[in-house]
Amino acid sequence: YGGMTPKNNSGLQLNVILSGLFWSVSILSFLGSKWEYLRYAGLLSVLFGLPPVALKAFRTIQRRQFDANCMMVTVAIGALLLGEFDEAASVAFFFSVSEYIESKALSRAREAFSSIVSLRPDHANVFHPQTGDIIISPAERVPVGSFICVRTGDKIAADGVVIEGESSVDESFLIGEVIPVIKKVNDTVAGGSINIGRTQLIVKTTCSTEDSSVSRLIRLVEGAQTNHSPTERLVDNFARVYTPVVVFMSFIMVTAPWFISIELGREWCLKGLIIIVIACPCALTISTPITYAAGLAATAQKGIIVKGGASLEALGSVEKIIFDKTGTLTKGEFVLSQLHTVGEHLSRQEMLEFLHLMESPSSHPLSATLIRAVCEEGVKNPKHRKMTNHILLKGEGVKADVDGELVYVGNKRLFLRLEMYDTLGTLKDQVEKWSSKGGTVGFIGIEGKGIVGVFCVTDAVRDEARDVVRSLREGGVEVLMLTGDGEGAAHSVAKQIDLPEEFVHSQ
Repeated sequence: YGGMTPKNNSGLQLNVILSGLFWSVSILSFLGSKWEYLRYAGLLSVLFGLPPVALKAFRTIQRRQFDANCMMVTVAIGALLLGEFDEAASVAFFFSVSEYIESKALSRAREAFSSIVSLRPDHANVFHPQTGDIIISPAERVPVGSFICVRTGDKIAADGVVIEGESSVDESFLIGEVIPVIKKVNDTVAGGSINIGRTQLIVKTTCSTEDSSVSRLIRLVEGAQTNHSPTERLVDNFARVYTPVVVFMSFIMVTAPWFISIELGREWCLKGLIIIVIACPCALTISTPITYAAGLAATAQKGIIVKGGASLEALGSVEKIIFDKTGTLTKGEFVLSQLHTVGEHLSRQEMLEFLHLMESPSSHPLSATLIRAVCEEGVKNPKHRKMTNHILLKGEGVKADVDGELVYVGNKRLFLRLEMYDTLGTLKDQVEKWSSKGGTVGFIGIEGKGIVGVFCVTDAVRDEARDVVRSLREGGVEVLMLTGDGEGAAHSVAKQIDLPEEFVHSQ
């Protein structure tokens, strides 16, 4: 729908209302012979209802095609010629109503797509770093490497990196999250996102507006709407063959019997017109593309890009969905509840330094919580320690060489595999208690020394998680939850979202 402007379809048009009014009057002619004259009101109903449809039919015939509009106009004219004014009025009025419903659905799809297109910034405040001057420039003319000033309420013109300032940015169009994201120096920002904080940002662009996140989003939605599903192709191919066959059969029924007798010709002419109305494939040919267009635009508004009708249709046949726990079913906003040293090998200061080094390169939400907790205790980046060979252990944790010692940070599974778990000693019972209450428990250990630290964090379940899981299961979809956390934390979340334990797979 690129370039199309949404029309105002807030109510039925006057011609449709008048057509319906006169159709209602014409129906009263069936009350008795003294009301038979009211059937002529059907002529007025056709007069008001048919012209918009006839105009579409004329344009279709100019393209040497024959569609539902042509079929309805043919039926209405045929009914008028047979003197069936109320029948002609029924066709004109009800098809006009269907045209209104179609235009309403198309309008909503256009509005949804237009709201996505409107995310693209119109201009940018280009900042000159040496003079401090700000020049308002069309967004498409901002070159890569420019410095742009993004004030409160401004859209970011293109993808870039923050070089000055710290503020909240709304990226809901891209990631679907309504919670603003804090952006500070060296953080990346997406074109089309909005600065909703109180501080202006200076951003250095890393791509042009045409290559920004919002432009790619628009192109994906445009491309998706032209990617037809198997159902759409089937309907198109069916209608291409079916419509001429129906028209030809109806033409024979309408014309041939007249050569036998006038009475028989009149009877079969009416039947032929009825066949055209009944057999018209407009419900299939109109509803299918509108449904997909509206669905694709609506999902894009929520930050979900579906690559075409084929993929949208495939979602309807999904039988099993597997959810990650952390950050998907839960908010991924951890709160540290326990942090203790184990044994006499390291002081708390030293243990915190090792934990800071090990978690700094990680992108897991839990890592940010641990680093924040360590910093709150006054431990910053320990530059006097050297870390090398930092490796992610999938589903278990991380390991690295720190000052010549092999250090591990991870879950129970990791330390059971390393045969270090028994070095917890009397803390085992306490750890199991934390886990049974829904906490995520982790450990820090050193090869040759065993576990030297233990921590526990908690994570809240998303507000909508329970309803989503319930609706999926009620729809016949099997829902599973996978997590690298312990059984206690996994089963605690499963209980909150009403997911049976047999569908939970933890470490």
